[in-house]
Amino acid sequence: MSLWNYAIFDLIVTTGNLRRAAGLMNLSASAVSHSLTKLEKEFGFPLLKRDRTGIELTEYGREILPHIRAVLAMDQKLHAEIERISGIIRGSVRIGVINSICSTWLPSIIRQMRREYPEVRVCIIQGGYDDMERGLCEGTLDLAFVSMPTKRDISAIPLLRDRLLCATPRDFMPRNKEYITIDEIREQEVIVPGTGSDFDAIAFIKENNLELEMPHNIIEDSSIIALVESGLGITIVPELVLQSVKGNVNVYPIESAPYRLIGIATQKSEFTTAVADVMLKMILNYVQVEYSQDMPYFRKEKRTEK
Repeated sequence: MSLWNYAIFDLIVTTGNLRRAAGLMNLSASAVSHSLTKLEKEFGFPLLKRDRTGIELTEYGREILPHIRAVLAMDQKLHAEIERISGIIRGSVRIGVINSICSTWLPSIIRQMRREYPEVRVCIIQGGYDDMERGLCEGTLDLAFVSMPTKRDISAIPLLRDRLLCATPRDFMPRNKEYITIDEIREQEVIVPGTGSDFDAIAFIKENNLELEMPHNIIEDSSIIALVESGLGITIVPELVLQSVKGNVNVYPIESAPYRLIGIATQKSEFTTAVADVMLKMILNYVQVEYSQDMPYFRKEKRTEK
């Protein structure tokens, strides 16, 4: 069976569209359709349902997809290992990032990758925590930034304890002026980030026994801060988010000193490529240099890049 047909099928599923997959592979739509038909004939069962609304995996397709992706990952690892032995690091790495990491850490990391490994192509996929974990499990990501502990059985390395802060309108001040208490948060209209946002607000709410009304479903950090700025409520936000999203708001520590634990997760060791290993080491080195003292609540000022 052809790895080429496997790759086409994987791309069709990833893009959700035959024509889009054809364009990415510089093929005609009929060639992609022929490849899929040939694969289904070899397997002896249909992989996709196709109609006017789009495509959908059949039950057989859902069962076979992880195995096809495992074969493709092993093939990629084989070629990467050959290149490693020959002393050449080239290829591609797919990394999943949350919003705050994409705007604060990633630019420096990508620039360093381009300087040191010009033949490596980094593909950035942005999304929420569920997207990151699902991408790793399905084999569409090589590396991903996750919130620890993860919901799925994924191996991750802890990177940073990113403290959670409370952003309020400018005319709000907590009773003691230095920090806000959980009771005070409970008294306010809280704008809760929705599913897919940079911060798992639901976990924070449950951990602190907060019973909040959640009428909104907002995932853009800038939109949440804009609502706070206009006086419509307060919100809980990670410190890294506030480094990239500016607003005319007050920011206070929270009495219980909560934080989220950011980690970096990889594919299982048997599927990890040499290129992914290189990028993983670069990420770990970046965090070690940027945050040489990893404290759970207070952090040194952000270092200015020269």
